[in-house]
Amino acid sequence: MVAVLSLNGWGDIAQFVIAVGGVGALIGVYLQLRLGHATSRRARVYDYADCFNKREMLRASAEYVEYWKSHTFAEFDAMSLADQLEHLMMANLIEEVAFLYNRNLLDRDVAADILGAYVERLWGVSGSLVTEVRAKEGRPTFFSEWEEMQADTPGRSDRNLRERHRRVARRKYLRSLLDPPH
Repeated sequence: MVAVLSLNGWGDIAQFVIAVGGVGALIGVYLQLRLGHATSRRARVYDYADCFNKREMLRASAEYVEYWKSHTFAEFDAMSLADQLEHLMMANLIEEVAFLYNRNLLDRDVAADILGAYVERLWGVSGSLVTEVRAKEGRPTFFSEWEEMQADTPGRSDRNLRERHRRVARRKYLRSLLDPPH
């Protein structure tokens, strides 16, 4: 027997199909937004990496390291404000990156891999600056974003490296299963 649907039955089916389509559209929009957000977070990291890898920034980074290896905070404090700000350019840029990193506005895994070396190396020579400014100015949060990021990046870089090794090992294993030696 063939069942014949009434007009109300067909209307109910149409409403159900429209509801399923609407839910599907909402899921699609959500996934599109997530993908766009992830892409922009990763692109920001690459933009900062490009900035740090420019010749003048590499030179500024080296000068920053050399300055803090051979000068004291007292010598820094005696400089004019313009000279102080020039010497803090790298530190302020790293603080900016760290602020974005700590608020998850950068892809943290990519940032740890690409920018982590800068963050950690420059933090190593900045200890006296940070300690002295925090004590002298009474600013316990001076470069705290940078400090938080540098504490996180080594572990994240290690996890990323271990995961890469696992993926390579899995691929080799799968290839060995699919293409046995002759």
